[in-house]
Amino acid sequence: MEIYLIVIGKTATGYSAHCPDVQGCAAVGKTIQQVVGNMKRALELHFEGIVEDGDPLPKPGGVKAYRDVMKDLDLDQYLLAHVQIDTSRLAALASHC
Repeated sequence: MEIYLIVIGKTATGYSAHCPDVQGCAAVGKTIQQVVGNMKRALELHFEGIVEDGDPLPKPGGVKAYRDVMKDLDLDQYLLAHVQIDTSRLAALASHC
């Protein structure tokens, strides 16, 4: 399991989220719980595509990623969460591609 940081922002219709360690992957949801679940699914699908393309999975930034994001984050507008992704399942998928 790998743990990826996600940044969640309030929108006019709910919430949006992105992962600083994974460019080009985002999700939305009406509640914080929904956006976190949608982001987890979005990352899993994004990672499946990366594996199918034969590219390496992005590594989570760990504590450094949290520090880097926090220094520029407006805490009145955003919050942090994280999701766990089972990368071992993706490694098994890679062996079948």
